[in-house]
Order: sequence, then structure tokens, then C-alpha cells
Amino acid sequence: MIRSVVAPRLGAVPRLAVAIAALFLAGASALTLAVPPSPVRAEPPALSQRLGPRTWALASPVAWLSAPIPGLRDDDVLDLLGARPSERATASDVATGVRVMAVDERTLVVELTAEDAAAVASARARGLALIPILRSTR
Repeated sequence: MIRSVVAPRLGAVPRLAVAIAALFLAGASALTLAVPPSPVRAEPPALSQRLGPRTWALASPVAWLSAPIPGLRDDDVLDLLGARPSERATASDVATGVRVMAVDERTLVVELTAEDAAAVASARARGLALIPILRSTR
């Protein structure tokens, strides 16, 4: 006995392929919606962009400070005193409200006005030791 083979209809095969492709596309789109996008890390702004209006950044060696403050961080605010150690020790304000822009083991970068920058340079030229005083945030 010879069996007859029935050929599939031509319209059924493309419909099946379209249905499978639609399932794959639906699954892929569901995956893209379910996975949150990875956060894009913005590059921190340049130092010049972080400075306030009419202020300058001064980088000084940490060795200029008579007693560096451990744990100093960006945006901490300092007052700088100039002291002369001698028999008749003296101390005077050099700069007030100086904001820390960056700090590491060797360099301290602060934001200050032109007058404060001149006062720091003058104090160093006169041999004064700079004493940092950290302001409270409370």
C-alpha cells in the first residue's frame, strides 16, 4: 500500500515563521524593559568649574601647615592663623573661610579670595607657620 504524502500549504509555513519571530521579539523587548540601564557615571566637574565667583585656587604643600588636620575632606572650611614661634610668640589671622577643594598626603588645594591668597603668600615670606583651624559644620 502506498501512502500519499500531503504537501503543506504554502501559506502555513510563513505564518508559523512570523509567529515564532514575534515571540522572540516580544521576549527580547520584555528583557530590555526588565533590566535597568546601567548608571552612566558623570565625570566630576573640573576644579575651575567648582570655584565660586571671584575666587582662586591655591595649591600649597601640606608641609606649610604647622599641624595638618587628619581626615580633612573636600568642602571643609578652614581659618588659617600665622604664628611666629619665639620668646615673644605672636599669632594673627591670615585667611578666613578658606574652602578645601582637594587634599592628599602632599598637597592642599583651597579656594580663597585674592586678598587671602596675598595674605598667605606674605605670611610664608615672613616665615610664619600656618596653623589651620577647622570650622564646624553645625
